[in-house]
Amino acid sequence: MEYVTHAEAYPGIEYHARSRNWWAWLKGTAPECVHLAHEHSWVVTLIPDTLYLRGKRAMRRDPVRPEVVLCRDCLAEVAIGDMEQYGGKVAAFEPSSEFTQYFFVAAPDFEAAGLAPEVRTAIEECLDRELPPCSACEKASTWLWFSREQVPGLNEVNSIREKPGEPFCAAHGVRKMCSAFEKIAQADLYYMNLPYGESGAYVGIG
Repeated sequence: MEYVTHAEAYPGIEYHARSRNWWAWLKGTAPECVHLAHEHSWVVTLIPDTLYLRGKRAMRRDPVRPEVVLCRDCLAEVAIGDMEQYGGKVAAFEPSSEFTQYFFVAAPDFEAAGLAPEVRTAIEECLDRELPPCSACEKASTWLWFSREQVPGLNEVNSIREKPGEPFCAAHGVRKMCSAFEKIAQADLYYMNLPYGESGAYVGIG
């Protein structure tokens, strides 16, 4: 498994000095973007190429990009391009305002990631749907967005099966997700990753 440096992985991100000094290195803490030196309303630990399966790290890309701690704006700068280029299907569930994790899990990993059997089946059915064109631009859709109004939580299996969701192309699906994040005034996410594999779901915990 190969690894890349922070500079290679996130060339546009500036880090504040406190998170890159010898003490931070000694503690093994991830670098933080410069904005977190004075603003802590939105903090997310991005571990882009890692999935947690039964509590153990599973790398889902080679080379692996390192862990980094970002504000909401820097998260968008890092993640938008990556998610827009993802060519697979995505079922994305709007997180609650109290979420602490928001991660992508590919369909083959649903069981190992801890999704209940009935939830796995319902999401797989969503991913198998033939989607109408993007509701924002009429391009082919690859994202199916479920608002909290449609699906309040992953335990609402009937809602996952029955609600239509909003179809989007990748670009507008990512914008919808960013818009949902912007509506949440405060967040402290200790885990988020980026899409991998052929299809999967973005789900929140918390």
